[in-house]
This record gives sequence, C-alpha cells and structure tokens, in this order.
Amino acid sequence: MDDHFWPSLYPGIFIAVMIGFATGGIVAIFTGALGGLIGSIAAYFLTVWFGLTDSAVSLAILIAGASVGGYTGAKIGAKLLECFRKSGNRLSDTNG
Repeated sequence: MDDHFWPSLYPGIFIAVMIGFATGGIVAIFTGALGGLIGSIAAYFLTVWFGLTDSAVSLAILIAGASVGGYTGAKIGAKLLECFRKSGNRLSDTNG
C-alpha cells in the first residue's frame, strides 16, 4: 500500500457520500465526505504503520475508517445545520 495513497482515499469519498445521503441534506453530504476522507487517511497510515500490505485486512481497515469518519462527519454536519436553523437563521434569507 506504500504507493497507493490516493487510491486508498476512494472508499472515504464513496462510502462517506452514501452515509451523507442517508443522513440527509447537502451539508451532511459534504461534511460526511470530509469526515470519510479524514477517516480513510488515518486508516491508510494505520495500515502502513502496522505493515499490512495489499490484503483483505487492509481493505477492511480502510472501509471501517471511511465509515466511521463519514458517519461522524455527517452527524456533525446535521447537528450544525440543526443548530443554525434553531438560531432563527435560514439559508434562503437574503434580507441581510
């Protein structure tokens, strides 16, 4: 996996975007994708640190890291949007 850094990020994008769709809202999709990328980067460096090369175990760790990061990011995005709406602000307001 030493030369596969960028391809290892693809699970973070795909899985986290699906989690963002399931959580709901465009904010959850973007924050889920960001969280998934962070999770898959952390999982990549974890697999390199443990010396796990191209195997099913390293792929499972990448998917798990992307899933945890995507779920956490999507939930944070949904909470941020909920707090923003509760504060009385609306995204469609243009009255300044």
